[in-house]
Amino acid sequence: MGVEPEWTDAGRVESVEPIPLDELDRPRIDVTTRVSGLFRDAFPQAASVVHDAVDAVVDLDEPHEMNYVKKHVEKEAAELEAAGVDSPEKAAKHRVFTTRPGGYGAGTNKAVDEGNWDDRGDLADVYVQWGGYALGSRGKTTEAHDAFERRLGNVEATVKIEDTAEQDEFDSSDWYAFHGGFITAVAETAGEEPASYVGDSSDPDNVDVYTNEEKVRKAMRARVLNPAWLDSMEEHGYKGAGDLSSTVDVVLGWDATTGVVSDTLWESVAERYAFDADRQEWLRDVNPWALESITDTLLEAIDRDLWDADDATADRLRDINLTVDGDIEAQAAADPTGVTSDDD
Repeated sequence: MGVEPEWTDAGRVESVEPIPLDELDRPRIDVTTRVSGLFRDAFPQAASVVHDAVDAVVDLDEPHEMNYVKKHVEKEAAELEAAGVDSPEKAAKHRVFTTRPGGYGAGTNKAVDEGNWDDRGDLADVYVQWGGYALGSRGKTTEAHDAFERRLGNVEATVKIEDTAEQDEFDSSDWYAFHGGFITAVAETAGEEPASYVGDSSDPDNVDVYTNEEKVRKAMRARVLNPAWLDSMEEHGYKGAGDLSSTVDVVLGWDATTGVVSDTLWESVAERYAFDADRQEWLRDVNPWALESITDTLLEAIDRDLWDADDATADRLRDINLTVDGDIEAQAAADPTGVTSDDD
């Protein structure tokens, strides 16, 4: 947006100041942000800085071709006023969105985990429903689903910043829930895929920018499919097996929301997580429920046309799934007081 923060002596952002166009040397770019519930609660003042930036640049006497925030707010406010919407300029200025007060997460991962979706449109609806609350000055939150959809419909590129090398895109479902969900919602609302980027600032002296597809596939090859990492999980027994199962769930989530997991990558996941004889034997021994879940997820990827696997591969996965399911039933029958599922 072409603004810079004004700091207090205590090191906090007090307000923002527009950078003059001749110094900025580019147009002011319109930005829509989706912040987490945790960030909303912990840093309400910081989260509202973008809202303050909109106020600061909309009133500037600048041509629309150099100030897209002003252009879009004025155009949208006129349309909302014509439609009889109350406080049209206020509604047109919303640029910071979060979950409802007391709510956390993006929702997309909940739908994927529970299988409550048929296509990307369903996942987009969930993302909008969970994130359609505008965060205003001083952290005040109001319902604004219509405004959120309008903003998503005008997004041309998504960006996620990563500032740590200690986690990657497959550490939890939140990664695809937020960025993958954002990409899905933009694609479904705008009618075309946005350009999607990840800014890696884990090393401040060597900042890299990847496309989301590059970053996800890099993480898959560096860790998810890394034999050394896979072998290391055996040191953690039951928990390590469960983590492998969760990792495959996240692979499904990324493909469901963004389509970035190629058939070749799916084949590699199946080969190393389900078909590898030594790993399969270990999973059966320490946590058969994890192996059952892994094969369930791989079969779901095939059933949902995320993975165009051949019939022989699908049959092989079904055989493993049925066999381990029988093992679990036999174990339960032999010890009816024992653990009967990975969720118990």
